[in-house]
Amino acid sequence: MTDRRILVVGAGPAGVRAAITLAQAGDHPVLVDHAPGIGGAVYATLRRSAHGNVAHAKEALRLKADFDRLRPQIDLRCGTSFTGLDPQGTALLTGKAGLIFKPRAVILATGARERVRPRPGWTLSGVSTAGALQIALKTAGNLPPNRVIIAGSGALLYAIGAQLTRAGRPPVAILETGRPFHNAFQARTLPRVVLIEAAGYMTRLIAAGVPILTGTDLTRISREGDHLLAQTSRTGRWATIRADHIALHDGLASNDYGLTAPPPGLPVVRAGDCAQILGRHAAEDSGRLAAQQVLAALHDSHTTSTLSPQYAQAQISLARLFQRAPQLPETTGLRDLPDDTVMCRCENRTLGDLRHAVLHACEHGPATGRSLRLGERVGMGPCQGRQCLDWVAELSPHTANFADLRGARWPLKPVRIRDILAATDEAAN
Repeated sequence: MTDRRILVVGAGPAGVRAAITLAQAGDHPVLVDHAPGIGGAVYATLRRSAHGNVAHAKEALRLKADFDRLRPQIDLRCGTSFTGLDPQGTALLTGKAGLIFKPRAVILATGARERVRPRPGWTLSGVSTAGALQIALKTAGNLPPNRVIIAGSGALLYAIGAQLTRAGRPPVAILETGRPFHNAFQARTLPRVVLIEAAGYMTRLIAAGVPILTGTDLTRISREGDHLLAQTSRTGRWATIRADHIALHDGLASNDYGLTAPPPGLPVVRAGDCAQILGRHAAEDSGRLAAQQVLAALHDSHTTSTLSPQYAQAQISLARLFQRAPQLPETTGLRDLPDDTVMCRCENRTLGDLRHAVLHACEHGPATGRSLRLGERVGMGPCQGRQCLDWVAELSPHTANFADLRGARWPLKPVRIRDILAATDEAAN
């Protein structure tokens, strides 16, 4: 028997706004998130437990106020993970508030996943993703050690650099692989609110004297005593910068790990960055639209609501602004890395392992995603390939593309049997 409730996965701005919209329409949605509270990555300060004044974005406070008013109508399950839907449309939620039930529709608002390009030394202690550093700062006020380098490509580098500067820990350098300021004229098409935010970040960084080195690639990380050494390449010149912590970020991709083929008759809609990387300013509108689409599908009606086209244009502009430096090869230099470079952190598989697996597979026929998964375990660890498969696909033969490597999975990630047994089973009611 199908439950009357709608499942919303992800309690970031898109998921929370979707749940609010459903509650306003008289529904009682189930909102699930693995974090201990709402807000997602972008409004993670809402989960901050430290004492004292914490700066919240006005949009975050407005969203929380709207949510609090309708909280009795929303079944919020934090500390709980969405593990997927089985072929019969049964949803499995595991964790603190585990549940097994059959929703009548699903909204996936799982946000974005961070891309980090492998390079020698990227698995050393003291190296993290920029996103992890930002979450620690937002939720617990934790600052990294004294000398911090932020490296990679994308707008997030500047946002995190400005946030660290505001917290009294300006980075010693921001290393940007692309050359966004060479294409600054593209910024004129960005929404005004995005331009104002970006200008605030840059003003803070410049006032603090933070070096911003564009066209600079972080090629290798090594350790010397208690410090990290970042080897950089810029316009054919090499330099080494000493640091205590290095945060890496090479762009965002939709965290659309989920339903490649939803069960027949079950409406499934993606919202926010899970659907398209448009950032926080478009997330709430996207969540509201997803809820309207689900309600229309359930009631055999139509919705004419659309996401403002300015945000789609903004995404194109941002992509152009952060184009990679022209001197870098299209393959981002992955093929030139040494064999001992770790590609899959979960299973500790190296580039040499991957090259050997491809050659071995080709001796017995074309290398496929399945043969690489089974032979080298890429994409089979706890992250299920969210960190490695972009790069494995780039290095693999054309017969093993990203979709083939990822495959269709149920459950979506490894689950302990005791978590399944502990979940409240309402599917048969």
